[in-house]
Amino acid sequence: MTRKLCQGKMMVTMVVVFLVLFIGVMPWCIINTPAFAASAVILQGESWTPPMTPVVRLIGPEFMKGLEQATGGMVKTTLLSGGALGPAPELYTRLVQGIIDWGQFNIGYTPGVFPLTEMFELPIRYPSAEILTKAIIEIHKKGYRDKEYGDVKFIFDYSIGPYQLWSNVKITSVEGLAGKKLRCPAPAYVEVTKAVGGVPVSMPAGEIFTSMQKGIIDGTWACGDMAAAFKIGEIAKYVIMTNIGTTTQTWAMNKTPFKALPEAAKKYIEENWEKLSLFGGRTFDEYNEKGFAFARKNKVETIEWSVAELKKMDRMTAPVFSAWVAKLEAKGLPGKKALSELHQALEKLGVKEPFVLPR
Repeated sequence: MTRKLCQGKMMVTMVVVFLVLFIGVMPWCIINTPAFAASAVILQGESWTPPMTPVVRLIGPEFMKGLEQATGGMVKTTLLSGGALGPAPELYTRLVQGIIDWGQFNIGYTPGVFPLTEMFELPIRYPSAEILTKAIIEIHKKGYRDKEYGDVKFIFDYSIGPYQLWSNVKITSVEGLAGKKLRCPAPAYVEVTKAVGGVPVSMPAGEIFTSMQKGIIDGTWACGDMAAAFKIGEIAKYVIMTNIGTTTQTWAMNKTPFKALPEAAKKYIEENWEKLSLFGGRTFDEYNEKGFAFARKNKVETIEWSVAELKKMDRMTAPVFSAWVAKLEAKGLPGKKALSELHQALEKLGVKEPFVLPR
C-alpha cells in the first residue's frame, strides 16, 4: 500500500513538473511559430509608379525592410504599384480615407494641399536629386511644412532630380518652345510652360507615351529615369537638357495605423526620415543616369543649350516665383521667407544662381 502511495505521489509530481515546463515553454513556442508570425501587423501600401521604377524596386522596399527589422518582424508591409487601386491623382485621398495604410504620392497631383512643399517644384536650377533633397531636408527641419502634413504621418520625401524636356521636335532655343504642347507634371509646370510661350497639357505620367505617339503633345518635362520607366526614351526624338525644376515624391502613413504601431516601429519612422529621404534622392540620381543611357541606346539626340540661353529661360520664368510668393502670402503663409531660405540652402550646397529671387 505504501509502495503504491509513493508511486502515486511520484506520478503527481511528474505531472506537475511537466505542466510547469509546458506552461513555461509554450509562450516561446507560440512566438516562434508561423501561426504567430501570421498575427503580425500587416500594412497595405501603394505607389502609383510602375513596378520597374526605382520607387517600387528600391526606395519603397528600403523603408519596408527597415521597418520589419526594427520590429523583429512584428510589422510587415506590402506595396501595390502602377495604379492597382485607382488613378494616381486619387492616391493621397485613398491614404487619408484609410483605404491604404501607407503610400507614395506626388504633391503635384494634389494642388493646394501642400502649398509650401510646392516650392520645390518651382523652376529651380540645380545639378542633382541629392542636392535638392538636402535643401528640402533643411527646410523641413525649420517646421515650415508641419501643418500641411497634419492629416497624415509624414515618413520621408525627396527630389527625383532636375527635369529635362523630351520632345519630338528639335528645339534649339527658348523661342522654339512657343506654341509647343508640353505635358506638365504639376501646377508649377503649367505656369513655367506658359511663361516660355508653350501650351500646357496636364496628364499623369502613364499617358505620356501614347500622347507623344499620337501627337497629342509635342513633348514632356521629365527626369532621366522616366526615359526608361515610362518608355519616353523609345518615343522621343530629342532631349533638351534644361536641368530645371522637379516633382517631389512623398511617403506618408494614415494616422490610425501609425498610432496602433508598436513603439519600435514609431521610433524607426521618427528617426529615419532624413536617411530615407537621402536614399531616395541618391537612388534617383543613379537611375536618371541609367535613363539617359537608355535614351542614347534608342538614338535620342541630346541638345545642350548655351549658358546664355538657359539664363534667358530663367528670366522668362522668374515671374513664376513671384506669383507663387504672392499666392502664399495672400493665404498668410511665409512664402517669401521660405523661398529665401531655400535659395540660401542651395547656395551653401554649391549651387550658383538656383533661381531669381523675387524682390
